[in-house]
Amino acid sequence: MTVDKSRDEMVETRQSCIDASILKSLAPTGCILELNENTHMLSLLSAAVPHIIAQQEFTRNEWNILLTLLQSYPHHAPYELLLASITALSSAACRSRIHNAQQAGAEAFKRELKPVYRALSGVRTKLAKLHSQLQIFLMREVGYVLVKVSE
Repeated sequence: MTVDKSRDEMVETRQSCIDASILKSLAPTGCILELNENTHMLSLLSAAVPHIIAQQEFTRNEWNILLTLLQSYPHHAPYELLLASITALSSAACRSRIHNAQQAGAEAFKRELKPVYRALSGVRTKLAKLHSQLQIFLMREVGYVLVKVSE
């Protein structure tokens, strides 16, 4: 239980490190993106007349991946940070595990990052439902990056 509590505290710390200007820059014109840690919800709100336009609830792993991508924005989130965000391991330990998996071959690398891939799939789906301009792109052999694409 100690590991879970410290992990929850780290998530809260990461969420508080996400600058409001980042959420503002990712939101469509006239809208606000709002994070709710208690419910793991990301909401798209109308700025003019306060009401919910869209809302998505994330699993714990999806939420941690989303926060890591937001914290890294506009830069990429390295594989080791993404893996560390959903495990009890440090980023240094994850970096070592990923390096060893890369040395062992493509299958070992995929196996090591499977929890990240699974969570990213959910985040991508939910972001598409929330705001189609928010997308996550692979930066091969480096990590993933959250971007706002123009329609």
